[in-house]
Order: sequence, then C-alpha cells, then structure tokens
Amino acid sequence: MLELTMDMEADLGIDSIKRVEIFGAMTAANPSVEGVNPQELAELRTLQQIVDYISEKAGGTAAPVAPVTPAVIEPVAVAEPTPTPAPVSTPPVTAPQGSADNGSIEKLLLEVIAEKTGYPSEMLELTMDMEADLGIDSIKRVEIFGAMTAANPSVEGVNPQELAELRTLQQIVDYISDKAGGTKAVVGNSPEVGLKKKELTLSEKSKPAESNQVIPEYEEVTVPVTGNYPNVPRSAVVLKNIPEPDRLEVILEPGEITLITNDGTAATVELCLELLSKGHNVTVLSYPADLVKPGKNGLPSGVTEVHLKDTSDSTISATISGMKGAVSQFIHMHPHLRFPLGKLGMQYDREKSLIKSVYILAKYLKEPLNGLAEKHRTAFMIVTRMDGALGVENPGNVSVFGGGLFGLTKCLNLEWSKVFCRGTDIAPGINAKAAAQNIYAELFDADQCVTDTSYGTDGKRYTLLAKPTVGIKKGQKIKSSITRKSVFLVTGGARGVTADCVKQMASSFKCSFILVGRSELQTTEPDWSVGVVDEIEMKRKAMESLISAGEKPLPKAVQGMVGNVLAKREIEANLQFIVDQGARVEYVAADVTDAKVLKVAVDKCTAKLGGITGIVHGAGRLADKLIENKTEADFDAVFDVKVQGLLAVTQCINIEDIKHVVLFSSVAGFYGNVGQTDYAIANEILNRLAHLFKKNHPDVHVVSINWGAWDSGMVSPELKKIFDEHNVSLVPTDEGPHAMIDQLSNVYANQQQVVLGGTLPMAKAATNDPLKTYIMHRTLLESSNPFLKHHVIQGNAVLPIINASTWMAQSAADLYPGFHLTGAEQVALFKGIVFDGNQQDNYQIKVKELQKSDEIIQVEVTISSDSGATLPTNHYRSLINLASARPTAPSMPLPDLHSLKAVNPDASIIYKDGTLFHGADFRGVKQILKLDEGGTLLLCEHEGVDPNRQGQFPVKELNVFLTDVMYQSLLIWIRRYHDCASLPLSTEMVDIYKVLPFGRPFYVLLEVISSDEFGMEADITAFDAETGSVYMKSYNARVTMSKELQWA
Repeated sequence: MLELTMDMEADLGIDSIKRVEIFGAMTAANPSVEGVNPQELAELRTLQQIVDYISEKAGGTAAPVAPVTPAVIEPVAVAEPTPTPAPVSTPPVTAPQGSADNGSIEKLLLEVIAEKTGYPSEMLELTMDMEADLGIDSIKRVEIFGAMTAANPSVEGVNPQELAELRTLQQIVDYISDKAGGTKAVVGNSPEVGLKKKELTLSEKSKPAESNQVIPEYEEVTVPVTGNYPNVPRSAVVLKNIPEPDRLEVILEPGEITLITNDGTAATVELCLELLSKGHNVTVLSYPADLVKPGKNGLPSGVTEVHLKDTSDSTISATISGMKGAVSQFIHMHPHLRFPLGKLGMQYDREKSLIKSVYILAKYLKEPLNGLAEKHRTAFMIVTRMDGALGVENPGNVSVFGGGLFGLTKCLNLEWSKVFCRGTDIAPGINAKAAAQNIYAELFDADQCVTDTSYGTDGKRYTLLAKPTVGIKKGQKIKSSITRKSVFLVTGGARGVTADCVKQMASSFKCSFILVGRSELQTTEPDWSVGVVDEIEMKRKAMESLISAGEKPLPKAVQGMVGNVLAKREIEANLQFIVDQGARVEYVAADVTDAKVLKVAVDKCTAKLGGITGIVHGAGRLADKLIENKTEADFDAVFDVKVQGLLAVTQCINIEDIKHVVLFSSVAGFYGNVGQTDYAIANEILNRLAHLFKKNHPDVHVVSINWGAWDSGMVSPELKKIFDEHNVSLVPTDEGPHAMIDQLSNVYANQQQVVLGGTLPMAKAATNDPLKTYIMHRTLLESSNPFLKHHVIQGNAVLPIINASTWMAQSAADLYPGFHLTGAEQVALFKGIVFDGNQQDNYQIKVKELQKSDEIIQVEVTISSDSGATLPTNHYRSLINLASARPTAPSMPLPDLHSLKAVNPDASIIYKDGTLFHGADFRGVKQILKLDEGGTLLLCEHEGVDPNRQGQFPVKELNVFLTDVMYQSLLIWIRRYHDCASLPLSTEMVDIYKVLPFGRPFYVLLEVISSDEFGMEADITAFDAETGSVYMKSYNARVTMSKELQWA
C-alpha cells in the first residue's frame, strides 16, 4: 500500500511526533543511518525523498525503482463484532550492513514509517508528501530520521536544515542517497481504494448518563482534594527588577537599514531621531490607515517611509525585497490600544492583522538578518506599550494582544542563533523621548540571555521569571471553591490531555461539564472497525474496505477513517468515565471559533445543567514549521483556535456568574520553541489575558497554566531521548491532572500564571564563526548600587574585587546563552574603583575570545576607563571559562562539630572589633569553628539581600555577597596571625559549580599555602553544610596586608 512517491503528511498523515519515532526506529534498526540531520529531514515530504537523503548520507548507490504494479487485494467480508483479536505488529526493521544504496534506504524508510505510523508498507508511495499526504510533522520527522540513523551508520553528515526543506519521501531518499554517493530511483503508482458503513448501536453501558438528572442540593463550601504530583515541577511567573543594560558596540556597514514599523505616535518620531543621531540609515514602514492612524507631525527628514497597501504575505514579501539595502535591524512599534470594559474583542481583528504582519515580516527578514549576522550582530525587536510590566499589571482596559509577539521573539531567538531577538514593554506614561532612549538601550543590550524586558513609570527595568515554588505535597488535602453546583464550559476537553484533567475534576469535585470538541459524536461505527482494537489492524481493515469499494487507499484517507473511529471511542469512554464519577456532562461538537454557533449549542446544555460558572480553555492546534516556511493559513489555524476561541467562549457566559477561569497555555509561549512561532504567540496572549481578566475581576480564580510537555502516547522513546538530552522533564500522565486540580486550590487563587512541568531547551550561542572581540560600556554609579554603603573603607565606598570578578564573569556569560560559568583564571586587580568623587563613571568591558567550540568557551575580559591620558586605565582582568554542560560538583567531608570547639561561637564580634569592616549586606560569617596556622573553618549563612539593593550586581550565576564572605576568611586569618588589615589582590584560579544560595548554611575552609610580611596565599572552598557539595573553590587567592591600612 505504501509507495515512495507518497507525501508523509498529505498521503500518510504522519505528523512531526510520528516522524521522530519513525526515524528513531530506522537508526536503531540500521546503524549505517547515523549522522542524519533531523532539521533537514524535517523538510522532506515524500518517502522517496527520505530514501534518497539517507542513501546519500550512507554513501550508498541509488538504484532505479521499477514501476509498481498495483496490488490486487480480494474484498474481505466484514463480519459481525467478534472478540478483540491479538494486536498485529509490523515486522521488525532489519539493519542493512555497510553503506546504504538507494534501494536499501527506500526499504528502510518505508519499513520505519510503516512501523511508526501503522500504515502497511504497501500503502506508501515515494511521491507522497510527508506533511500533506502522511501528516508527518516536524517532531515526527525527528523521530523517523533518528530511527533511520540508528539503523544505518553510513548515513552520516546529513544536515537537518536541508532535510527540513524536503517534502516527499522520494526527495528524502534522493537526498540521503546523494549524500551517500548513490543514484536516484524511478517511482511507480499505488493501488486504488473505498468504504462501507454499518449501523452500530451503542450499548446502554456506553451511553452517557442523561444530563437532566436531578442533583441534590449541596452547600457551597470548600471541597477537600488530595494533592499528589511530586514529579511535576511548579513555578510561579513573577516580575523581577533587573539592572539597566550595558551597551554593546555594534558597527553597521554603509547601506544597511534599520527598519521600524510606525505606531503613529511621537515615540516613532523620537526613535527615528535617536537612531539618526547615532548614524543609522532609517526606514519606516507605515501601515494602512485602518490599522494604524498616521502621526500628525510626520517623520523627521532623512527618514525613508514605505507604505504598506495591505498586510498580505505577497505585499510584505515584495516590500522587503524592494528595499534599497539589506535590513540589519528591525523594530516593530506596536500601537497602544484600549477597549471599553466588557468589550475585550473590540480590537481583535485589528490586532490580529498587526500581529500576523509582524509574523510575516519575520518570515522575509530571516534571510537578511541571518546573512548580515555573519559580520556583526543584527536585531529583531518588538516594542509594546501595555503597562510597563509586560502585561502582568494591566490597568484593566489596555489591550494585551500585542504581548503575544514576545512569543515570536522567543521562538526566533531559538531559530536564529546569531540574531539578537528582544521584546520590550514600555509604560504608556513614559514620554516619547524617554521611550526612544529605552528602546535604543535595549537594541544594543550586551545581554543575549534575556528575551523580554519592560520599563515602568517607577523608572525601573523588569523581566519575567519563572520562580520555583513548593507545590502541594502528596497526601496533603487542599480546599477549593468548586462545588457540585459548579458548571464548567471546557474546550478541547473530550480527548487528550484536557480530557484527562476534566476526568480528574469530575472525580474530585463531582461538578458538571459542557465539553466542546471538533469531532462529531455519531452513534454508528463502520462495520470494518467493529470489534477491532489494534490500530495497525484497524488501518489494514480500513484499507481493505476502501479497495473493496474501488477507491485508492491513500494513507491520509485511511488515517482519517481510523482517526474518526478512535476519536469516537475515546470521547465515549471519557464521557462514561465522567458520569461514573457522579458528575454530569454534555458534549457539543462545534467550531470553537464560531461564537454564534457555539452559543446556540451551549445554551441548550445550560438549560439542562444550569448556568456556566467556570471556563477551561484547552483547545489548541499546531502547525510546526520554521518561520521561513510558515503561511498565513498556518497562522490563522493556530491563532484562531486559541485566541478567537477564547473570545467566542466569553460570548457564551454571563461574566458575573464566573468563579473560575483556567487557560491551558504552554511553555512554548513562555520560553519559546523551534517551529512554534504562531503557537507561542497565541499562548503568550492567553497568559496576558489571564492577568487582564484577574485585574478586572479580582474575585475570580484565574490561572493560565503554562504546561510543559506531557509524557503521553504522543511522546515516543526517540522523542523522550531528545528531551533527556536537553534535560527537559516530562509531565507524567498520572500526575499532570492532579497538578491541575491542586492549581484550583484556594491557596493559589491569586497566581495568574504558573509553569507546570519541565522547561524547553534554551537558546544556545553559535560557536562556528571566527574568534571575535566584543566591547561593552557600563555607567557605574554609587547611587545605582545601594549595597556599596555596606562596603566602605576610610569613609569611601569601594567596589569589592569579588564584584569586579563577577562583573567580568557575568559580562562574558551574558554573551553566550546556553553556556554556564565554570571558572576563572588569573583574576587580577590593577587599580580598584573607589567612590571618592574622583572616580570615573563610564567603564569599558573588553571581551576577547581565546577559544570556543560547542562545548567550551574561554575569553579574556578587561575592565578599563578613560583617564584622559594617552592610555586607558586598566582596573581588572581575568580569563573566564564557560561550558555548555555544568560540571559535577565534588563533595567535601563534613566536619565533626563535636570534636571542634568553636573559636567564636558567635562571630558577629568580628564585624565590630576591626577584624572586618563589612556592613549588613556582606555579613555572613556566623561561627569561627577553627583557626590555626594552617587555616580556618567558618560556618556561614546570609538570609538574603533585597534585590532592590543588589543594583548592577544581581545574583545570577554568581552571588557576589556570599562569595565575598568566602574571601573574608583571608582577612580573618591575617588579623589573627599578623594583626593587621588586608585586602584581596588576585586569584590564580576559581572553579565554579553552582550558585551560593541565600538562606542555607555553608562552610568556608581556608587552607594557607604561604604567608610573609607582605601578604599570604591560600585555597578557599565553600561547601554545603548539609550535603558537603562544593559550590566554589578558589586556588592561590592572594591578599596584601599592611599595618598602615585602616578601615576607618
């Protein structure tokens, strides 16, 4: 039934998840298929393309394929229901040895696809399109090609991005064969196909209970539910204050364009002026007047203005290609829009058009931005004017749809590793000139790890952070305001993950549900499927039925037939389960985006169940593709179900009756995910709408759950392996529903956005370009760093060398997302920074790459200032080491406290008697457990430093406050054995394993190497007081000492 001409998606219905499974099986079965690039494979469409691709990688020879003679299959009589037969398995995939020729690649590909999709191999044709014919999406492609590479080691060096462009199976075969030095095949035809139906009456057991049953009266009191999800990480999304950005020097080449969309306000004008003053070649893209009204005063002279006649794909494509110069920087200025309370959807059509236009602009800016990124940093930037808090503190009537574009930038940040992608939200109350300055600062921010920021009217800069929280423990009871009288309208709730959660709600609360789904719930089932349970056997039966009717058994048609039967069975089973729990349920088959049709259907249900008191919006759709392959249809399909669907649901309810709103969002929106730009946009809008709804209805329990990936049947072993490689944990299907129930606890009634489950792979810096040198600039003011008041020597604040070391280390780390600080070498102080009124305010940070690979990066960092002399003043220098994987922390033996008699049981005295001079922010030594000529052992702990006091040195990969406590051990030892003050001078090497945490005790062990009248050297180790796990170790730390040095 399979032919190499078949398209994996169009003919076979193979989606991206199934592709992963198929290629995983192929690589497992044939070791010569190693080195295949999943991203390249993701673009292959037909079976023939896959065979050719893998054969090429395997160094094989592509053999001519004889025309396929249509198979003659005798019609099979359909019997009455019989006991379920034993599952039918596809034959195991065998592994060809050595290099793969076209014929072996073709055979392997068809076998793997047959195994991973359940389509008989005789059903596949190489001309089939993987997506259009087979339904194979990008995730399934990864699985398929993973299986192929495991099965055939000769398929090495295949490029995933090239494979991602291939459509048909034949193209894949040709590609792989070409890589392997093979020859291509000639493809034939496939058999024809038909369908017979038979009435099937539901048994009484399988029918949902009548929904008009009388339920007893219950008092509206809290309901106890058992918490039970230890393996589902939980984080609350919070706003975090961050420092002003350091500026990265970027030199643009003549003729390059900085492209800005026009929001019709003075902010666009001021931004143009700011850019022009810095030498930019500025072009402004103005929208049609019905989308954005033009500004009153026009644009500054020197600016080129281009008008869009509409926002279609073709118009935007022509506009970008017609520009006189390549775009190296793009800034979308999203207009600030408001709506009357109660009319949230008033701006929907307008905003959707604007959002889609940026999505299409990204599609056509991919090539110029990534091309020029080989020379210097390029940028793709989104600017919104919601509330200056990324939409989480909305005043109530400001449209937050534009916040969805932050999902776009986060996805592009992953797809375009060399392009700087940033979203920023500026409070509407900030004037145009200040807003322009903020935008410019963001455009040249040196920190590549931050993806979205905001500026509030309080003058502070923020970002959003998923802060881990302690979930409800297993066996602990919770209380919720949901009662037996509660009625939930649930979209996407009859099947899949949402259905699992609804079933748990039914079990916990015994309330009522109106489930909205796309599948029609028929009472009949075709006779070919009656009694058949195994999905592979069901596909064979469907194929036989089509053939017997004289129709061609195209895989996609077969998948549709089987899918309808399976959907019907799943819905019926779920409805019955809900009823069996003592809950009530009605099912509505409707288009969730059609508000009028949906309301009519829902009103019939509320007449039986009562008014709706809660919403669970779980409907969703995927169209995974890289941005350059996206279409307007892809955007509409994904966006409308999530966003327009929610707006349609709000037309079916009386807002005053609503007590609970649960939105199923995704980590794809919060973190971004490759191939899911449209999905991320839609989910980020749901996140903002949750905050907006709570602001306008504070008594309602509102939450947007950013779900991680579930360990469901859609996640194959091959896909799990990919998740494991990226340290992505999956939500267990038996615990995810409990996590959702616990989220409905009254305790969480005021947390509007949470992440449940693991994160997604983060962006990783590109390392395949030549070694570079980066120059950054920072304005360092005492007033911007309140903690300096706690580090004063002789009346002047002094920047601790630990802060300078962290400044160098963090400056390096911020340039390379996906890499972690692992250490420093040759840390040297040349001239410290003393805030005595004569210090410089502006400093240069020079980061010079010494070596880099996918695993490690080493840079030399120097901090200097302009002294007005011929040469700059060097202040600090260090080598900084980064790695893509965190090193495993060694362990130290814990001290026997019973055998130690503390020298200072209460070490607070050392901060008062002249031993140390540090103020409260640096006071972390609690006890001196040992102090002798060989060194000292300290017990340390610090409750924490207010983030607002941390200034430009916030705790990130290093904690400057606790690292300083480590180095205080040197000063303590010097005071005891030399009776004088001392200051840290240099460190030969530092190993960094993890961040020293506030609120947790740790030991500091100082081991003296040498000492004389000028100073001393020692090794210092900080390790956990409970586990012995090492946080940091410094080697050959040196201090200088002097009798002349006085603290005051």
